[in-house]
Amino acid sequence: MSLSRGRRHELHPKVEINIIPLVDVMLVLLIIVMLTASFEKTAGLNVKLPTSAVTQSQGAVAHDIVIGIDRRGGYFWNGRPVPDASLNALLANERAQYGTEGRVIVQADARASHGRVVGVMTLAQQAGFGKLVVATRQTPRRTHGQ
Repeated sequence: MSLSRGRRHELHPKVEINIIPLVDVMLVLLIIVMLTASFEKTAGLNVKLPTSAVTQSQGAVAHDIVIGIDRRGGYFWNGRPVPDASLNALLANERAQYGTEGRVIVQADARASHGRVVGVMTLAQQAGFGKLVVATRQTPRRTHGQ
């Protein structure tokens, strides 16, 4: 009789699934999706966009330029207020850096002066941008019971 407590030799190999490489691959895929996903660019300020029944979502383009106009008529570039005189220089810089294939999106508050919106669009056209978009929000649909 042997008193040794040695391991028994099993005839079948021990089978286990290692999920660590799977988790690594999934994390890499998640990072890739997050980096390549298209996000909606905003002016970085709280504006009440005018409503429209025919609001359409535009497809993504190579480069969007978002210019905000608050209710008092102040201009915003990337969420920061900019003086009227610098807007032309900022548009010229964007044209030099990215070309004129980008889209200029004007996010004006519904209470902003129409003249301020037209002024931004005129400056964008003078800078060479041909794709101009005025941002609106969808009018809520009414049900028949109302």
